[in-house]
Amino acid sequence: MNNEHQDKSEGTETRPKPKRRISGDQEPLDQWDELINSRIEEAIQSGVFDNLPGKGKPLRLNENPNEPPDMQMAHKILKNNDLTPGWIADRKAIFAEIETFRTEMQREWDRVQAGKMGPEEWKRTVDAWETRLADLNRRIRDLNLALPIPNMEILRLRMDDELARMGAPRAITR
Repeated sequence: MNNEHQDKSEGTETRPKPKRRISGDQEPLDQWDELINSRIEEAIQSGVFDNLPGKGKPLRLNENPNEPPDMQMAHKILKNNDLTPGWIADRKAIFAEIETFRTEMQREWDRVQAGKMGPEEWKRTVDAWETRLADLNRRIRDLNLALPIPNMEILRLRMDDELARMGAPRAITR
């Protein structure tokens, strides 16, 4: 009989005990990872997690432990009234405007490709987009400054990148 497993005929099966082997050729983080995993496995096998308070009950995910206490009430009022913080609504509006802008750009480029728009009209269209893009980028900048979570920033748009996205040149010749 293998020491690491109980015989299945005895009614229960346990996981094999992890081997504690931390060699010098591993990276320090790998060593910690291996040690932590082995400690967790030992705790599972010894039943440490079997009788925790709240076992079998749903988790309370409606509370954010990282939310400052002074903001909990404000967020609760917003949530109970199906409202969102202003920066979330502004962010959604900017994404919608970016999508509309890109759709319009594609529609106009399709007109050029179909021969329904000449070089002069294309130039005027791109110039108008430059102005619109500058305004949109100001709004993006202002929103990014107001965001409480820095990694939710929206990247500003560049005309050359937007034109390249659809394979359109800045200027056309006929």
